[in-house]
Amino acid sequence: MDIRQIRCFVALYEEGSITRAARRLHVVQPAISQQIKRLEAHHDVQLFNRDPHGVTPTSLAHEFYRHCIRVLTELERAGAVLASGADRFSGKIRIGAQASFHQFVMARALEAFRERHPEVELLSRDGYRSDLISWLIAGDLECALLSTTQDLLNMQTRDISTEALVAVGHRDTLADRLLMRGSELAGFQLVLPSRYKSMRNLIDAQFGLQGLVLRPQLEVDSLQSLLHVTLRPGWLSIIPPMALSSESFAGALRSVALVEPAVRRKVVVAWPRHKALSAPVQRFIDILSEILAGIPGVEIPAREAGWDG
Repeated sequence: MDIRQIRCFVALYEEGSITRAARRLHVVQPAISQQIKRLEAHHDVQLFNRDPHGVTPTSLAHEFYRHCIRVLTELERAGAVLASGADRFSGKIRIGAQASFHQFVMARALEAFRERHPEVELLSRDGYRSDLISWLIAGDLECALLSTTQDLLNMQTRDISTEALVAVGHRDTLADRLLMRGSELAGFQLVLPSRYKSMRNLIDAQFGLQGLVLRPQLEVDSLQSLLHVTLRPGWLSIIPPMALSSESFAGALRSVALVEPAVRRKVVVAWPRHKALSAPVQRFIDILSEILAGIPGVEIPAREAGWDG
Protein backbone atom coordinates (compact mmCIF):
# COMPACT_ATOMS: atom_id res chain seq x y z
CA MET A 1 0.00 0.00 0.00
CA ASP A 2 1.31 3.45 -0.88
CA ILE A 3 0.11 7.02 -0.53
CA ARG A 4 -1.19 7.14 -4.12
CA GLN A 5 -3.52 4.25 -3.44
CA ILE A 6 -4.77 5.91 -0.27
CA ARG A 7 -5.45 9.20 -2.08
CA CYS A 8 -7.26 7.37 -4.88
CA PHE A 9 -9.35 5.42 -2.38
CA VAL A 10 -10.35 8.55 -0.44
CA ALA A 11 -11.26 10.42 -3.63
CA LEU A 12 -13.40 7.52 -4.90
CA TYR A 13 -15.01 6.99 -1.51
CA GLU A 14 -16.01 10.66 -1.21
CA GLU A 15 -16.99 11.21 -4.83
CA GLY A 16 -18.80 7.91 -5.45
CA SER A 17 -17.74 8.02 -9.09
CA ILE A 18 -14.54 7.09 -10.90
CA THR A 19 -15.09 9.99 -13.30
CA ARG A 20 -15.38 12.56 -10.50
CA ALA A 21 -12.51 11.02 -8.53
CA ALA A 22 -10.24 11.21 -11.59
CA ARG A 23 -11.24 14.81 -12.22
CA ARG A 24 -10.55 15.67 -8.58
CA LEU A 25 -7.05 14.14 -8.66
CA HIS A 26 -6.31 15.40 -12.19
CA VAL A 27 -5.62 11.90 -13.53
CA VAL A 28 -7.24 9.67 -16.16
CA GLN A 29 -10.01 7.32 -15.07
CA PRO A 30 -8.03 4.08 -15.68
CA ALA A 31 -5.43 5.29 -13.17
CA ILE A 32 -8.08 5.37 -10.42
CA SER A 33 -9.44 1.95 -11.36
CA GLN A 34 -5.95 0.46 -11.51
CA GLN A 35 -4.90 1.75 -8.08
CA ILE A 36 -8.10 0.51 -6.43
CA LYS A 37 -7.84 -2.91 -8.08
CA ARG A 38 -4.22 -3.24 -6.94
CA LEU A 39 -5.19 -2.30 -3.39
CA GLU A 40 -8.04 -4.81 -3.33
CA ALA A 41 -6.00 -7.59 -4.95
CA HIS A 42 -3.01 -7.16 -2.64
CA HIS A 43 -5.20 -7.57 0.45
CA ASP A 44 -7.74 -9.92 -1.14
CA VAL A 45 -10.69 -7.68 -0.20
CA GLN A 46 -13.51 -5.79 -1.90
CA LEU A 47 -13.80 -2.10 -1.06
CA PHE A 48 -16.50 -1.05 -3.53
CA ASN A 49 -19.57 -2.55 -5.14
CA ARG A 50 -19.71 -1.52 -8.80
CA ASP A 51 -22.87 -0.83 -10.80
CA PRO A 52 -23.73 1.26 -13.91
CA HIS A 53 -24.50 4.28 -11.71
CA GLY A 54 -21.18 4.38 -9.87
CA VAL A 55 -19.59 2.70 -6.88
CA THR A 56 -20.82 2.07 -3.35
CA PRO A 57 -18.39 1.55 -0.44
CA THR A 58 -18.56 -1.76 1.40
CA SER A 59 -18.68 -1.94 5.20
CA LEU A 60 -14.94 -2.61 5.15
CA ALA A 61 -14.39 0.56 3.09
CA HIS A 62 -16.19 2.66 5.70
CA GLU A 63 -13.77 1.50 8.38
CA PHE A 64 -10.74 1.77 6.09
CA TYR A 65 -11.74 5.33 5.15
CA ARG A 66 -11.48 6.51 8.76
CA HIS A 67 -7.92 5.21 8.97
CA CYS A 68 -6.99 6.75 5.61
CA ILE A 69 -8.22 10.18 6.72
CA ARG A 70 -6.02 9.97 9.81
CA VAL A 71 -3.02 8.97 7.67
CA LEU A 72 -3.50 11.85 5.23
CA THR A 73 -4.10 14.31 8.06
CA GLU A 74 -0.89 13.33 9.83
CA LEU A 75 1.01 13.51 6.54
CA GLU A 76 -0.22 17.07 5.98
CA ARG A 77 0.65 18.04 9.55
CA ALA A 78 4.13 16.60 9.17
CA GLY A 79 4.64 18.72 6.06
CA ALA A 80 3.35 21.76 7.90
CA VAL A 81 5.91 21.20 10.67
CA LEU A 82 8.73 21.25 8.14
CA ALA A 83 7.30 24.31 6.41
CA SER A 84 7.01 26.16 9.72
CA GLY A 85 10.71 25.54 10.38
CA ALA A 86 11.71 27.97 7.65
CA ASP A 87 13.03 31.35 8.74
CA ARG A 88 10.22 33.15 6.94
CA PHE A 89 6.99 32.47 5.07
CA SER A 90 7.23 31.64 1.38
CA GLY A 91 5.32 29.90 -1.38
CA LYS A 92 1.78 30.52 -2.62
CA ILE A 93 -1.53 30.43 -0.80
CA ARG A 94 -4.93 29.97 -2.43
CA ILE A 95 -7.97 31.23 -0.54
CA GLY A 96 -11.63 31.43 -1.55
CA ALA A 97 -14.52 33.45 -0.17
CA GLN A 98 -18.13 34.26 -0.87
CA ALA A 99 -18.81 37.57 -2.57
CA SER A 100 -19.68 39.57 0.55
CA PHE A 101 -16.09 39.14 1.76
CA HIS A 102 -14.68 40.38 -1.52
CA GLN A 103 -16.58 43.64 -1.34
CA PHE A 104 -13.82 45.28 0.71
CA VAL A 105 -12.82 43.05 3.65
CA MET A 106 -10.69 40.66 1.60
CA ALA A 107 -8.97 43.53 -0.19
CA ARG A 108 -7.92 45.04 3.13
CA ALA A 109 -6.75 41.67 4.48
CA LEU A 110 -4.79 40.88 1.32
CA GLU A 111 -3.12 44.28 1.39
CA ALA A 112 -2.20 43.95 5.08
CA PHE A 113 -0.85 40.42 4.59
CA ARG A 114 1.17 41.48 1.55
CA GLU A 115 2.79 44.33 3.48
CA ARG A 116 3.93 41.95 6.25
CA HIS A 117 4.84 38.96 4.05
CA PRO A 118 5.79 40.19 0.56
CA GLU A 119 7.54 36.92 -0.29
CA VAL A 120 4.25 34.96 -0.27
CA GLU A 121 2.20 34.77 -3.47
CA LEU A 122 -1.55 35.16 -3.01
CA LEU A 123 -4.49 33.85 -5.02
CA SER A 124 -7.95 34.92 -3.87
CA ARG A 125 -11.09 33.61 -5.59
CA ASP A 126 -14.74 34.40 -5.03
CA GLY A 127 -17.71 32.33 -6.12
CA TYR A 128 -20.93 30.63 -5.18
CA ARG A 129 -20.83 28.47 -2.09
CA SER A 130 -21.13 25.28 -4.16
CA ASP A 131 -18.23 26.36 -6.38
CA LEU A 132 -16.00 27.07 -3.40
CA ILE A 133 -16.73 23.66 -1.87
CA SER A 134 -15.96 21.98 -5.21
CA TRP A 135 -12.65 23.85 -5.47
CA LEU A 136 -11.75 22.79 -1.93
CA ILE A 137 -12.46 19.15 -2.69
CA ALA A 138 -10.47 19.34 -5.94
CA GLY A 139 -7.50 20.87 -4.12
CA ASP A 140 -7.69 24.14 -6.04
CA LEU A 141 -8.07 26.07 -2.77
CA GLU A 142 -6.44 25.56 0.62
CA CYS A 143 -9.38 27.02 2.50
CA ALA A 144 -12.54 29.02 1.94
CA LEU A 145 -14.63 31.46 3.94
CA LEU A 146 -18.22 30.23 3.96
CA SER A 147 -21.45 31.11 5.74
CA THR A 148 -22.79 28.39 8.08
CA THR A 149 -21.48 24.82 8.24
CA GLN A 150 -24.16 22.94 6.28
CA ASP A 151 -22.87 20.40 3.71
CA LEU A 152 -19.36 20.57 5.17
CA LEU A 153 -19.26 17.03 6.55
CA ASN A 154 -15.91 16.29 4.89
CA MET A 155 -14.37 19.56 6.04
CA GLN A 156 -12.69 20.89 9.11
CA THR A 157 -14.10 24.25 10.16
CA ARG A 158 -13.36 27.07 12.53
CA ASP A 159 -15.68 29.95 13.38
CA ILE A 160 -14.49 33.29 12.04
CA SER A 161 -17.33 35.69 12.80
CA THR A 162 -21.01 36.13 13.56
CA GLU A 163 -22.99 39.13 12.36
CA ALA A 164 -26.55 40.42 12.22
CA LEU A 165 -27.62 41.39 8.69
CA VAL A 166 -28.63 45.03 8.18
CA ALA A 167 -31.02 46.97 5.96
CA VAL A 168 -29.13 49.21 3.56
CA GLY A 169 -30.25 52.05 1.33
CA HIS A 170 -29.56 55.66 0.36
CA ARG A 171 -29.08 57.92 3.36
CA ASP A 172 -32.22 59.88 2.39
CA THR A 173 -34.28 56.67 2.18
CA LEU A 174 -33.24 55.75 5.72
CA ALA A 175 -33.23 59.28 7.14
CA ASP A 176 -34.15 59.48 10.84
CA ARG A 177 -34.29 55.69 11.17
CA LEU A 178 -32.36 53.68 13.74
CA LEU A 179 -33.84 50.31 12.78
CA MET A 180 -36.06 48.60 10.22
CA ARG A 181 -38.72 46.04 11.11
CA GLY A 182 -39.20 43.19 8.70
CA SER A 183 -42.87 44.05 8.19
CA GLU A 184 -41.91 47.60 7.15
CA LEU A 185 -39.92 46.42 4.12
CA ALA A 186 -43.17 46.06 2.17
CA GLY A 187 -43.30 49.85 1.99
CA PHE A 188 -40.05 50.04 -0.02
CA GLN A 189 -38.69 48.76 -3.32
CA LEU A 190 -36.61 45.72 -2.44
CA VAL A 191 -33.58 44.20 -4.18
CA LEU A 192 -32.19 40.89 -2.91
CA PRO A 193 -29.85 38.13 -4.08
CA SER A 194 -31.54 35.25 -5.92
CA ARG A 195 -32.33 31.94 -4.26
CA TYR A 196 -29.14 30.53 -5.76
CA LYS A 197 -27.31 32.41 -2.97
CA SER A 198 -27.11 30.93 0.52
CA MET A 199 -27.68 34.37 2.09
CA ARG A 200 -31.08 34.67 0.39
CA ASN A 201 -32.09 31.27 1.70
CA LEU A 202 -31.07 32.34 5.20
CA ILE A 203 -33.09 35.57 4.89
CA ASP A 204 -36.21 33.80 3.59
CA ALA A 205 -36.03 31.17 6.32
CA GLN A 206 -35.86 33.73 9.14
CA PHE A 207 -38.65 35.87 7.67
CA GLY A 208 -40.75 32.74 7.23
CA LEU A 209 -40.48 32.02 10.96
CA GLN A 210 -42.12 35.43 11.51
CA GLY A 211 -44.87 34.63 9.00
CA LEU A 212 -43.42 37.12 6.50
CA VAL A 213 -42.74 36.57 2.81
CA LEU A 214 -40.38 38.89 0.95
CA ARG A 215 -41.29 39.76 -2.64
CA PRO A 216 -38.34 41.70 -4.05
CA GLN A 217 -38.83 43.80 -7.16
CA LEU A 218 -35.32 42.84 -8.30
CA GLU A 219 -33.07 39.84 -7.70
CA VAL A 220 -29.36 40.56 -8.27
CA ASP A 221 -26.53 38.22 -7.30
CA SER A 222 -23.70 40.69 -7.87
CA LEU A 223 -23.26 42.51 -4.57
CA GLN A 224 -21.75 45.55 -6.25
CA SER A 225 -24.72 45.82 -8.63
CA LEU A 226 -27.16 45.25 -5.77
CA LEU A 227 -25.65 48.16 -3.83
CA HIS A 228 -25.84 50.37 -6.92
CA VAL A 229 -29.59 49.72 -7.05
CA THR A 230 -30.00 50.81 -3.42
CA LEU A 231 -28.55 54.20 -4.33
CA ARG A 232 -31.92 54.97 -5.91
CA PRO A 233 -34.44 56.66 -3.57
CA GLY A 234 -36.94 54.25 -2.06
CA TRP A 235 -34.84 51.11 -2.60
CA LEU A 236 -33.52 48.85 0.16
CA SER A 237 -31.63 45.59 0.50
CA ILE A 238 -30.44 43.24 3.26
CA ILE A 239 -26.70 42.59 3.49
CA PRO A 240 -23.99 41.62 5.98
CA PRO A 241 -22.38 44.66 7.65
CA MET A 242 -18.94 43.53 6.46
CA ALA A 243 -20.09 44.09 2.86
CA LEU A 244 -20.48 47.85 3.33
CA SER A 245 -17.61 50.24 3.89
CA SER A 246 -18.06 53.78 5.17
CA GLU A 247 -16.24 54.92 2.04
CA SER A 248 -18.56 53.01 -0.31
CA PHE A 249 -20.27 55.24 -2.87
CA ALA A 250 -18.88 58.37 -1.23
CA GLY A 251 -20.90 57.71 1.92
CA ALA A 252 -24.23 57.85 0.06
CA LEU A 253 -25.37 54.52 1.52
CA ARG A 254 -26.44 53.97 5.10
CA SER A 255 -27.34 50.86 7.08
CA VAL A 256 -29.67 50.35 10.03
CA ALA A 257 -30.40 47.37 12.26
CA LEU A 258 -32.90 44.83 10.94
CA VAL A 259 -35.30 43.49 13.58
CA GLU A 260 -38.36 41.26 13.77
CA PRO A 261 -36.72 39.19 12.46
CA ALA A 262 -33.08 39.65 13.28
CA VAL A 263 -31.12 37.60 10.76
CA ARG A 264 -27.73 36.38 11.93
CA ARG A 265 -25.15 34.53 9.90
CA LYS A 266 -22.05 32.68 11.01
CA VAL A 267 -18.94 32.60 8.86
CA VAL A 268 -16.40 29.79 9.08
CA VAL A 269 -13.10 29.00 7.47
CA ALA A 270 -13.31 25.50 5.96
CA TRP A 271 -10.61 23.15 4.70
CA PRO A 272 -10.48 19.43 3.81
CA ARG A 273 -10.45 16.99 6.72
CA HIS A 274 -7.18 15.38 5.70
CA LYS A 275 -5.35 18.67 5.18
CA ALA A 276 -3.48 20.95 7.56
CA LEU A 277 -3.52 24.70 7.00
CA SER A 278 -0.09 26.07 6.15
CA ALA A 279 1.48 28.66 8.45
CA PRO A 280 0.98 31.49 5.88
CA VAL A 281 -2.74 30.65 5.59
CA GLN A 282 -3.11 30.62 9.36
CA ARG A 283 -1.42 34.00 9.51
CA PHE A 284 -3.75 35.36 6.82
CA ILE A 285 -6.81 34.22 8.77
CA ASP A 286 -5.43 35.91 11.90
CA ILE A 287 -5.01 39.17 9.98
CA LEU A 288 -8.52 38.85 8.53
CA SER A 289 -9.91 38.37 12.05
CA GLU A 290 -8.15 41.55 13.20
CA ILE A 291 -9.87 43.50 10.41
CA LEU A 292 -13.29 41.95 11.07
CA ALA A 293 -12.98 42.86 14.76
CA GLY A 294 -12.99 46.53 13.77
CA ILE A 295 -16.29 46.36 11.85
CA PRO A 296 -19.40 47.42 13.83
CA GLY A 297 -21.89 44.60 14.20
CA VAL A 298 -19.36 41.81 13.58
CA GLU A 299 -18.56 39.54 16.52
CA ILE A 300 -15.30 37.58 16.64
CA PRO A 301 -15.17 34.35 18.70
CA ALA A 302 -12.51 33.83 21.32
CA ARG A 303 -9.34 32.54 19.66
CA GLU A 304 -8.95 28.79 19.86
CA ALA A 305 -5.62 27.14 20.56
CA GLY A 306 -3.93 25.54 17.57
CA TRP A 307 -5.12 25.01 14.02
CA ASP A 308 -5.59 21.24 13.95
CA GLY A 309 -9.36 21.48 13.63
